[in-house]
Amino acid sequence: MATARTGTKTKSDTTAATSDVRKPLYASVGAADLAVEKLRTLPTAYGTEVRRISDRVSQIPAQAAKVPVQVGSAVLALPVTVGSQISDLQGRATQLYNSFASRGEKRVAGIRRSPATEEAVKQTKTAVSQTRAARTSTRRAATATGRAVSDAATPN
Repeated sequence: MATARTGTKTKSDTTAATSDVRKPLYASVGAADLAVEKLRTLPTAYGTEVRRISDRVSQIPAQAAKVPVQVGSAVLALPVTVGSQISDLQGRATQLYNSFASRGEKRVAGIRRSPATEEAVKQTKTAVSQTRAARTSTRRAATATGRAVSDAATPN
């Protein structure tokens, strides 16, 4: 049964729309957060990888002899392998995107709750309040000045 939509939006419509808008932002923050985490592990991983590579260098001649057979097998299995990888790719991409969005949302929430952010928000609100007060004072002073000039210019 179809229902007619009116021109008004419900709270759930607005919440869903806001969530859809924020998700790409959260995904980009999550991806950046993961990249930073991985970059921080590079110095440790680098030393481990160098040792692992030097151990494998001695195995190169034996591995090279097996290459022709391995290439033939890989070529024969290629259509099946590619097909299964393509069918799995969309699901993996969606899962990764959602993972980044979730990670980014958590990171943004943590930043919002941090003492530095809370202090910055407090200072910004104070500055806005002071700016409004200064604007009001300036308008009143300008009005008073205008009246004084008008009164001074009027002959008695």
